Amino acid sequence: MLRSFSPIRLAWKPNGVLQATARLYTMRLKSTYVPQPSAKIRRNKTKEELAQERLEVQLKSDNRFVRWGAIARTEKFTKGMTKYLIGAYIFFLIYGLYFMKKMYAKEKELERLEARQSNGEANEYEKLRVKELRGKLRTRDELKLVKYRELPQDENQSSTQFDGIELENNDENKTNKKILPARDTTEFYDFKAADYDEGVNFEEKAIMMGRRRKWLMKHCQGDVLEIACGTGRNLKYADLSKINSITFLDASEKMMELTHEKFRQEFPNFKKAAFVVGKAENLVDLASGAKTEGVDPETKVRYDTIVEAFGLCSLENPVKALKNFEKLLKPGGRIVLLEHGRGTYGFINKILDDRAEKRLETWGCRWNLDLGEILDDSGLEIVEEKRTHLGTTWCIVAKKKGDVKKNTEVGFVEKYFGSSIKSKIEAYDNASKATDQKKDP
Repeated sequence: MLRSFSPIRLAWKPNGVLQATARLYTMRLKSTYVPQPSAKIRRNKTKEELAQERLEVQLKSDNRFVRWGAIARTEKFTKGMTKYLIGAYIFFLIYGLYFMKKMYAKEKELERLEARQSNGEANEYEKLRVKELRGKLRTRDELKLVKYRELPQDENQSSTQFDGIELENNDENKTNKKILPARDTTEFYDFKAADYDEGVNFEEKAIMMGRRRKWLMKHCQGDVLEIACGTGRNLKYADLSKINSITFLDASEKMMELTHEKFRQEFPNFKKAAFVVGKAENLVDLASGAKTEGVDPETKVRYDTIVEAFGLCSLENPVKALKNFEKLLKPGGRIVLLEHGRGTYGFINKILDDRAEKRLETWGCRWNLDLGEILDDSGLEIVEEKRTHLGTTWCIVAKKKGDVKKNTEVGFVEKYFGSSIKSKIEAYDNASKATDQKKDP
């Protein structure tokens, strides 16, 4: 803006050209766009500079989480972490190779021991070792393995050194005095039938047992047999669209009457249903129509699925019952069990043992049985075994020995990694042998 202006004098030169001479006494020009000589120029900061300033402020923050987050973004920390990550990567590569070799050694040992077992040459220690490698050791097996490893061993430490040696079983179901003897519970359940559902409802809801019963019944397909059906507590979880026929068996006539009444109310139009009063220990004879034991029901009834919920604990001879189940299975059939028994932890088993007598008097079951021993003694092959409620609830899917697993029963690791690890190690060993042969003339 023009603040002051002095007059301009015009004069004519002799050449006739107009010239202007100005004498500027005082002229002061000020503009917002022209800085004063003494003014400082301020430059806008870049994003990087602003971020650095924020980082420095956060490094001095009183909040430890803000301070730690700022440290993690510093250049020094980033470079250090890169070194650690490279080191960790190298470590896992080395450990991975070691792990694969260890897995391969176990696979080779398992192949050798199973070959001896299939030829009938395996001793007791080798059979236990197979179960250990398969992760299927029971409590009594662990105790027995400890005793075997305490025995004097030869220099080669070969498993054949135990040929001809068999140690005594430490069966929990026989040696534990807190596990009460089996008894016939038929009269007990006849008396208990009317009040059974009302008494057990709260207990099952508290531990969400309905989910387990649903798991049990989702396996039912084809021709189905339910053992120890009780009052028909599994009926509401049954999907009859997958079931061709269903047979119910229970030793208590009063219990069976309740199951029959519930079934007809729930599925009034389903015709292929049978209701049989009898014991699981006599199942083979009932299926064959024989009046004497020992008759093979080869031409009689067979089932695709046999299920049982909380029945083994009430049977007089649970091992015999499971063997009967196997005899009535069709090829490819499955036995599905939902049971309760000894838990995973010692303090839980102590509680079960201390309350075993009261439980038997109240509900007629022996809830502290070692189900692992019973399953092993039955000779069934376990396809799936899961335990919940601190190991006291057992969810079992079993099959006949020699039956092939279904695709849905093959685990992810077994399906995609088991054979892969083995093939990679074998390829590595073959390559190493080929290299050694080339070196040696």
